[in-house]
Amino acid sequence: MFLAIDDIDRLIKEDVPYIDLTGWSLGIRDQAGRIIYFTREDAVACGTEEVRMIFERLNIKTEKFIPSGGIIKPGDELISGTGRSCDIHMAWKVGQNILDHCSGIATKAHHMVQTVKQANPNVAVLTTRKGFPGTKSLAIKSIMTGGATPHRLGLSETVLIFKQHIDCIGGFDALLAKLPELKTECCEKKILVESSGYDEAKLLCEAGADGIQFDKISASELKKIVAKLRADFPKVILLAAGGVNEKTAAEYAKTNINGIVTTDLYNAKPIDVGVKIELL
Repeated sequence: MFLAIDDIDRLIKEDVPYIDLTGWSLGIRDQAGRIIYFTREDAVACGTEEVRMIFERLNIKTEKFIPSGGIIKPGDELISGTGRSCDIHMAWKVGQNILDHCSGIATKAHHMVQTVKQANPNVAVLTTRKGFPGTKSLAIKSIMTGGATPHRLGLSETVLIFKQHIDCIGGFDALLAKLPELKTECCEKKILVESSGYDEAKLLCEAGADGIQFDKISASELKKIVAKLRADFPKVILLAAGGVNEKTAAEYAKTNINGIVTTDLYNAKPIDVGVKIELL
């Protein structure tokens, strides 16, 4: 994942807008020190590259380092570095926040992907755009570290038509009439449409839609819909969305869809990352 230096500086400045008042008041200045981030639980490490960049910006030399994607056990060090104590204290909480949140998302993604693949190895775990604003780069890196894939990186990337779009162009029949034109104009893109049932989905497939995203349909009902659509439209992409989470993911994977679209991964509990700071 590419983060510009401006992004790294923004992360630091968010926590240190001017000075570390506590450190300054206590006389913490140029003493040589070491900072060590470690985990108190089993997890998938994520965000260590960004913390390493923070170290570089604050003149801290990285020592030990576990790349994102590494499986970590309680007591394992994620990253450590040496430098001036004042710089170390400025890096402290910024780095910890990145590591515990990103590793939490990566770990949850890893568990869900494992669950889904055990139920059906041909189903992808995809994430929505419903992450917390301002955190997309780190969130996308985290879910991919855990083995999931972004459903859409933004509005400029894909064509996914929702009811709100349909209402603005004159209704469902207007969309059916417009699909051939869309296929021509967006010849390099897949045209996906959200649907709430079989009859609507069948008409969309007949009109040329490349994929159907089913919203808030139970796994038992979706399994029947998928079986019927697969018989007539074997190449159409079929997705399940709306409330799919770690508890229901396996059930949806068994419906023989192509992918599960979820927001649940962004709600992961941060892992417990501890920090030790010592003088040298």
